Amino acid sequence: MERDPDTGISILVVGGGIAGLSFAIEAHRKGHNVRVIERRAAGETFGELIAITGPALYTPRQWPGLMKAARKESVTPGVTMRKYDGTEIGTFPVGDPNNPTLPIYRSKLHRVLGDYVATLGISVEYECGGAEYFEADDHAGVTLPDGRRLRADVVVAADGVGSKSWESVVGTKEPPVSSGFVLYRVTFPVAPALNNPIIAKELGGYVDRTFLHAGPDAHMVSCMNKEQEDNSTATEDWVKDTSIEKALEAVEGWEPYVTELIKATPNRTVLDWKLMWRDPQPKWVSDGGRVVQIGDAAHPFLPTSASGGTMAMEDAFSLAACLSIAGKKDIPIATKVHNHLRFERVSCAQKMGFKNRELYHKTDWDAVAKNPEIMGKMVGMWLLLHDPQKYAYENYEKCKESLLQGTPFKNTNAVPGYTYKPWTVKELLEASDRGEGVVDEGEW
Repeated sequence: MERDPDTGISILVVGGGIAGLSFAIEAHRKGHNVRVIERRAAGETFGELIAITGPALYTPRQWPGLMKAARKESVTPGVTMRKYDGTEIGTFPVGDPNNPTLPIYRSKLHRVLGDYVATLGISVEYECGGAEYFEADDHAGVTLPDGRRLRADVVVAADGVGSKSWESVVGTKEPPVSSGFVLYRVTFPVAPALNNPIIAKELGGYVDRTFLHAGPDAHMVSCMNKEQEDNSTATEDWVKDTSIEKALEAVEGWEPYVTELIKATPNRTVLDWKLMWRDPQPKWVSDGGRVVQIGDAAHPFLPTSASGGTMAMEDAFSLAACLSIAGKKDIPIATKVHNHLRFERVSCAQKMGFKNRELYHKTDWDAVAKNPEIMGKMVGMWLLLHDPQKYAYENYEKCKESLLQGTPFKNTNAVPGYTYKPWTVKELLEASDRGEGVVDEGEW
């Protein structure tokens, strides 16, 4: 990798997930001096299938060898959509066929990024958690449980929805709350399940295959990849094991493939993952500008958004670019420009998760019969046709002037024809309970 000249900017990244590692790689390429701390042990990864769409793939193409390694670990793009009774709706691409999506297990992408970070020689300290954030006029840092104080010119909080950075950013330590959704997930060897003729009919003979079944108040994604193995050791306080009985109750009356696949789960046990949430918060940066949140630490996503990983990587590339443009003397404004360039786009992408959830759980099947594409469009073209790093370079100065001088500036990276309005998960859930859809103007 060819690096830009040394910027003299020291950066501490707290969290070695997709957001943190993506940022570390690009910040290194931009000439920043990066170190990462991660609370998990080295090699400890977890996670189900995710889709990294085109906007997050422009920058990694400039990292020699990265995309080749990631594509080797990816699965076949495309999801076969079905009604809960087995009626097939169609097979649809996820994202823009002209800029192919990277469908990959989160654990595999994490390993690819981790290996790449190691190859570049970026410092990563594992089993280093419990960081408490602090900020001064010319630096920021974290205090670790062992008493060490690590400091840098800027601290990037990439430590997920449970991040302790919120006290520095908004002045409070508000805990995450339930999104109102529960995810049952499990990964297990496919071979024994293929002894069941109902499962073998759908999965036998394929290298990989992905289904999304939509039904009343629930949906199920099932993906077979014969190379996949799951080393999940996730132990958050909102994650626990439970019997498959709850999952079976949620799909009672669905087609036999769905129920038989759930019954094939070893030990009849799944992870009961309470999906945690923070409502869209427009402030991701501390007052002093030296602590900045990215990824789930700034904006958790529901799986139905099909955009959580993409937005985390977009954050990484936007922030690295803004710091590069600004230089060491203007770090505080660089982080705030990044925040302003990103917030409305990300919040709209978050809201897509609720729109898709309504589509899958309260489907108008008559409308789908007339236009199957309704089910196949998980994300709009406004989200797909975007390069976050290019956008930062093109809009940095105008945005900076707006923040410092109050001159007009309007982002153009969100939903066309939509004027942003604040929203909360509580409002959307209450509207859903009243039978009201999530309807907004604009070309979503």
